[in-house]
Amino acid sequence: MKFIRQDVVTEAALAREKCTFDFAFYGREDLDDRSEFSAPQSRNLARRSAFVQYDPLRFELIIDGTSFRSDDLEDIPRKFPASSIVIDATTMEFPEIALILRAYRKLSFQPARCVFIYTEPREYVRRPAGESPAPGSAFDLSLGFRAKNAIPAFTPLLSGGNKAHLVAFLGFEGARLLRVLSDDDGHFFTDVTVVFGTPPYQATWDMHALMANTRLIEQFSPGVRFSGANNPRGAYLLLQEVHRGLDGSPCNRLAVAPFGTKPAAIGSALYCVETDRMRVVYDHPERKGGRTRGVHRTHWFEIE
Repeated sequence: MKFIRQDVVTEAALAREKCTFDFAFYGREDLDDRSEFSAPQSRNLARRSAFVQYDPLRFELIIDGTSFRSDDLEDIPRKFPASSIVIDATTMEFPEIALILRAYRKLSFQPARCVFIYTEPREYVRRPAGESPAPGSAFDLSLGFRAKNAIPAFTPLLSGGNKAHLVAFLGFEGARLLRVLSDDDGHFFTDVTVVFGTPPYQATWDMHALMANTRLIEQFSPGVRFSGANNPRGAYLLLQEVHRGLDGSPCNRLAVAPFGTKPAAIGSALYCVETDRMRVVYDHPERKGGRTRGVHRTHWFEIE
């Protein structure tokens, strides 16, 4: 796999690529301004397109109304044949991105060329002025978390003899990793590294993430790393570096929690698909409608 392009693109540049790709996949486009912008742009890039949604309770990936078991994805490239695909990362969540990648990069006859389209918001909507959020919780981004269920295909066994080093990419919701580590209580995750998106999309956004996770850092004293908020390749290489460093350590597994920016989630998904025995920790948030406003830069990330 090669990262061949990471660019900021204009709407006019996207229009010039109309129908260049075989198939586009997209998620809910009714959440905010950027989802309404990004999904049609992604569809415009391909000759065919399909709506994708993951059901964490049934362990199913649903594509245009057809359900596929998430541990049995071989039929996806047969039903939707494509040698080049577009993934609208603005509207698709980590499980959907990772499972589509697994189908077309690991299980198809020929790995597909893949482009990710991601649009940044101009701003995140703050909590109402009447609320008194705890320090570091200025944004209210999720209605809740649907499940703690693992994602089949990314669940190698953890046990007394199979401990994991957990790498967690962090964002504005500090309680997410706190819940994971409190539930585990040191049984399987013996080393933890947290990663902040620095440099951020916009000034001060990295500070909001740091403040949201202050309690976590004080309580668990994890290793701290930094990777660009809009750099999938950086996230991929960081995971690769940590994974190689496991030789001779008490851990023989690498786990990832993609709780940070979407570009970091893209890099994490690519590493999970390209590397065997990766474990994914994910809590399936239900995104809150209207949580961002406006449309900022759009990114084109491409691999082959």
